[in-house]
Amino acid sequence: MDPWNSNYKSQQGNVGLGRAIAYYTAIGFPVMIPLNDTQKYDLVVDIDSKLFRVSVKTTKRKNKSGQFYAVVLKNSGGSSGKSVIRKFDNTSCDILFVLTKDGVMYEIPAKEIKVVSELVLDQKWNKYIVSFENSSSQEETLEVNDSLNGES
Repeated sequence: MDPWNSNYKSQQGNVGLGRAIAYYTAIGFPVMIPLNDTQKYDLVVDIDSKLFRVSVKTTKRKNKSGQFYAVVLKNSGGSSGKSVIRKFDNTSCDILFVLTKDGVMYEIPAKEIKVVSELVLDQKWNKYIVSFENSSSQEETLEVNDSLNGES
């Protein structure tokens, strides 16, 4: 079964969550998984003894021009029978981890995101692309960590 073409969005989300866990584990950072899914983040990562809340998103959508992937940041749903739309709040997590259908992974400091509904992954976000193959991935994550802490 192809999770990217499933009728269940949660399968696509599970692929993203699994990839984020695998990424952080592979580069040597402990990962913690919350006991429930009621918080606004999906993981907690221990980077140099500091805990960072990570929101994981996946996308197979392209923007209107078809040139770049577009990530839906807002969430919708609810357990009381009413659907509620929650816009992205860049203070609700520290890192936005994005997985595209092509397998490209982004690790973006949440404070860099100024939109609340959709993020188009154009060239300006390329500096946040990370990979398993890149031996400097841990260094890139530490650069994101520095960015989160206001260091340059």
